[in-house]
Amino acid sequence: MFLIGGVCWFLFALGFAVFLFLYLAQGAGLQFLGPTVSSGSVALGLIHVVGLAVAVILCFSIGAALCAHGIVREENETEPDHRA
Repeated sequence: MFLIGGVCWFLFALGFAVFLFLYLAQGAGLQFLGPTVSSGSVALGLIHVVGLAVAVILCFSIGAALCAHGIVREENETEPDHRA
């Protein structure tokens, strides 16, 4: 279950990364305040880029932690006894 959850969080991170790439490719804020570069458009673009980058890092971190928890066995977890 942890592995499935981790993969889902990796996919969320990938989705945010694709959205961030497309946002940067389209001008990162210029579409909101017109074609001119102003301090407002730069600030708006920077806020969006930083927010999306934080979302990518956060989703990737959660996914890595869930996958690691699903793969690595806990210390006190013992091997089941299959002797008959």
